[in-house]
Amino acid sequence: MAYTTTTTTGYGSRVKNACGGIFGGIALFLAGTVLLWWNEGDAVANAKLLEEVSENAVDMENISKINHDFNGKLVHATGDAKTNDILREPTFGFEVNAINLKRTVEYYQWTEEKHEEKRDKLGGGEETVTTYTYEKRWVSKHVNSSSFADPEYKNIFNGTLANLDEKELYAKNVTFGAYKLPEFIVHSISGAEAAPITISDDMLKELDDQVARAVSNYGGNYRSNSVTSKTQTTAKQEIVKNDTTTNDSTKAFVSVETQNKYQARYIHQGEGEIYIGSSPSSPQVGDVRVTFTVVKPHMISLIAKVKGDTFQKYVGKNKKEFTRVENGDVSKEEMFAHQESENNILMWALRIIGIIMIFLGLKGVFGFVVTLAKIIPFVSNILNFGVNIVCGIFAFVWSILIIAIAWLFYRPLIAIPLLLIIIGAIVFFAIRGKKKGAAVPPTPGV
Repeated sequence: MAYTTTTTTGYGSRVKNACGGIFGGIALFLAGTVLLWWNEGDAVANAKLLEEVSENAVDMENISKINHDFNGKLVHATGDAKTNDILREPTFGFEVNAINLKRTVEYYQWTEEKHEEKRDKLGGGEETVTTYTYEKRWVSKHVNSSSFADPEYKNIFNGTLANLDEKELYAKNVTFGAYKLPEFIVHSISGAEAAPITISDDMLKELDDQVARAVSNYGGNYRSNSVTSKTQTTAKQEIVKNDTTTNDSTKAFVSVETQNKYQARYIHQGEGEIYIGSSPSSPQVGDVRVTFTVVKPHMISLIAKVKGDTFQKYVGKNKKEFTRVENGDVSKEEMFAHQESENNILMWALRIIGIIMIFLGLKGVFGFVVTLAKIIPFVSNILNFGVNIVCGIFAFVWSILIIAIAWLFYRPLIAIPLLLIIIGAIVFFAIRGKKKGAAVPPTPGV
């Protein structure tokens, strides 16, 4: 069942808010303009840096011994990233030989979704209908039900059987042949997979007892996930919805056989996962699932500057830094191509964001005019449609202009010839059009 609230905002308040929106719109418009300008400059800087490193990078074929001839040079090398470090999970106590060990935590909670629908009223007022819906789902943090709007769900049980933070551990000693990898490269190595989990019987019993005490403290609330004052029909709807959510949320859990003699009641070990609760196949509010991934030693390819027996970031002539790490045996040409592709994606993403910011900024400025016309909703709707079109066209044209000027500033060798070609084409077709018009004889009168 959905819960709705209705609020009304008067015409005067709407006009006042629209006045404030003018300043916010101007700020957003300027921010979008600055972003577009900066983005073009940054794109050029990245392109120049990539050109520089592609010209200077050399292949270091043998990494099994330190070669001082490569000291201070930008190199491309491929080999195994290895470590003898043992990473220990601080809460569950298992250990793994890995470059990286990551813990992510999810809680099964009642959640609130809010949807607003605004309606203009004759006379300039505005009615806002807010609809609240509730369902159980896996979320990354505890949800405080005391803030729920629906009295039926407010302060409903939403506890957790364990409170755990997400955590990430890295090996301190990672080698690359005879070289030692610095921290920034170690943190760049990807390739995560499910972690092997082995919990001792003593640790398993200790954790299980802690959860059992939490269940006892919660009393019957842990197993009672319904809203007591709901009608029987509504309760059935909640059960159906809960079953759907349950099935969707437990697809990934795969139980594994363990060597533990102790049979835990609330701690369930899965493939790269520990489930805290009565049953992974039937989640209850308060259950916790903890997922573990590891990055094991494996082959990588890197481009970085050699510094003695380790590596550092390459600093280009424009002071921008460069280093790159990829999994497997990847040539430097492929790595540069991948970097160029990522740079282009980022450039276009920021262009789109900048254009949207400019459009929304203009909407904020001209929204005042639309608000003034809200006295007659029909008129304001037509005006709003026109404002959207005008703001969209102006935002696009303004963005193209800023990008073009930025090109003249950052890429004059490309922009100026291109601009001359465009101007020449416009002049050519204009003259050609006039000549055609002059060549056509006038139509004789009848």
